[in-house]
Amino acid sequence: MIFSIRDLAFEIGSLYLEGWLALAARCVCALLLFAAGALVSLLLHRKLFPILQARSWHFAATPILLRSLDRPLERMAVFTGLYLALTSLPWAITGLPRFLLVAYKVVMSFLFCEGLYQASDVADLLLASCSLEIRSNKTLLALLNTTYKVLVVVLGVATIAQVIGFPIGSIVAGAGLVGLTISLAAQESASNLFGGLVILLDKPFSVGDWITVGEIEGEVIDINFRSTRIRAMDKTVSIVTNSKICSSTVQNAAMRTMRPYRFTLGVTYNTTRPQLEKLMADLKTMLDESPYTQKGSNIVRLTSFGDSSINILVSAYLQTNAYAVFLEEQNDLNLNIMDIMQADGVDFAFPSTSVYIEKSGS
Repeated sequence: MIFSIRDLAFEIGSLYLEGWLALAARCVCALLLFAAGALVSLLLHRKLFPILQARSWHFAATPILLRSLDRPLERMAVFTGLYLALTSLPWAITGLPRFLLVAYKVVMSFLFCEGLYQASDVADLLLASCSLEIRSNKTLLALLNTTYKVLVVVLGVATIAQVIGFPIGSIVAGAGLVGLTISLAAQESASNLFGGLVILLDKPFSVGDWITVGEIEGEVIDINFRSTRIRAMDKTVSIVTNSKICSSTVQNAAMRTMRPYRFTLGVTYNTTRPQLEKLMADLKTMLDESPYTQKGSNIVRLTSFGDSSINILVSAYLQTNAYAVFLEEQNDLNLNIMDIMQADGVDFAFPSTSVYIEKSGS
């Protein structure tokens, strides 16, 4: 039997009821409590939350939390009225009031965690002080949202388990040992993950940049939390772990405003001094007049005498950081140098050996 009307009484002010009348009065009060909860929910939905959301708040997280918690708080008001209504009835079932209290706490915890789960945009505020490129990085935003949601779910499950009566301390201790074992086994993966975070936040390079990492050189085509993919000139793709990139020296050609054009020009030893001076002057003039070079950085100097050549240093900086454009401009300059040497009557040197045969007297 659910209800007991033995010795049941209901008293409010000067009104005193017993038996079935007292039971009816209790039921009416229960309905009123439930209606009050529903009314509070309606007021929250139509009045309070629209007013709060229309205001301008100092903290950027406040509007996000209001949008995420409005529905859960409305349902919390309804369930609060339902809980008060049920506990006001004269239940004769042993332990039912405690069960209702536990169920009420579980529902409240679940609804509150649901609201926090929907407020995952709060995690994006951690990047508010970063550059626009970092704030718009979809991979990093996805990681932050996922991490935030996992933390909310874990805390929600732990809270509900604590309310039900599970030994959270033992579970946490066991989870700690399991987590330690997993972390030791996945140490390299964790290192790559943190390396990926460093690359995404520090931005030493971006997709599309031409970089050199150790012996690997090419264009960055993908960056994720484990590795970075680099496509070389021959179209082969190298997959480099982020931990290796973070521990290596990275040269990013995309960050420089110009590229060096430098080499040693070897001419033959039968070249006269006037020919050398005219050649160097013509080369310097050609570099100075070229639209490709940075003015004031051009150098043409005789630097050394090699085994088979007189060595002339030719140095300039081309005003481009695009590798393909650099190759085209370098090609044009090299052809100009060939024309100048031909016009000045100077020949390129090549490795040679002179053999002298001594004639012995007869």
